[in-house]
Amino acid sequence: MLWFKREITKEVYDRAQDNRGYITEADKQELFSDEELFGYGVYRARVSEIDGKYYMSYMLGGSCD
Repeated sequence: MLWFKREITKEVYDRAQDNRGYITEADKQELFSDEELFGYGVYRARVSEIDGKYYMSYMLGGSCD
């Protein structure tokens, strides 16, 4: 599995904060492609704030099934 980091909006960040720090299922549908979600698999999509910008860190599976 590989780790990735992507910038997100404050709105997505705020919804994740209400979801114990994880990206909501609804936001996953908007933020990731079908290949990422259903092929590779998206794991541990958590949010953070760094220097006033908002990010999600997540893992993708190593192969697209």
